[in-house]
Amino acid sequence: MVEYIDVCNEDGTPAGYSAPRSEIHEKGLWHRVVHIWIVDSNGMVLIQKRAAHKESNPSMWDISCAGHIEAGMDSKETAIKELFEELGLLYSQNDLEILFSYKKKSILNNGKYLDYEIPDVYLITLAHPLNLNTLKLQIEEVSDAKLVTPFELYHLITEENSTFAPLDEEDGKPFKDHPYFKLFETLAKKYPTSENNSLIK
Repeated sequence: MVEYIDVCNEDGTPAGYSAPRSEIHEKGLWHRVVHIWIVDSNGMVLIQKRAAHKESNPSMWDISCAGHIEAGMDSKETAIKELFEELGLLYSQNDLEILFSYKKKSILNNGKYLDYEIPDVYLITLAHPLNLNTLKLQIEEVSDAKLVTPFELYHLITEENSTFAPLDEEDGKPFKDHPYFKLFETLAKKYPTSENNSLIK
């Protein structure tokens, strides 16, 4: 079945039509997606490893959960759907804390895959430790999952030749000048360890 995505303008406003997902990435049409980060009561962040056959960033570590907003669906509805499909986790929309939205442009696979997206970035804060054995990974999308500290995540994202899927285009700016730095500011406030605080100084 062909998956249709609502097309938007670069400023995030609806363009008034939808297109097949393949066309979205062939033509570089702007569209909305969701990024969901899960952090447990110990301040550990869940990350997933993308399946080896994925068209974009195969076998790379990635956000806890992410996905395209399908035509006719809204952002929070999509986030809840993707969490259940990819990880087997059932949450409500009330569990989602919106952190920010931003624009992201990626040109992959020698220019054959154009990813012009506007992610809505959410955080789910658990009141208990997360047991990885409770996850039901969608093998078509996810090959592995693990828990890392915010400190480990920061360095995984920012290290040279990173094995983490890029969160933004390479523009030479320090990571602290990118929208995603807000995630680490939020985690440092929620879990104020010396390691976490060192990331935002």
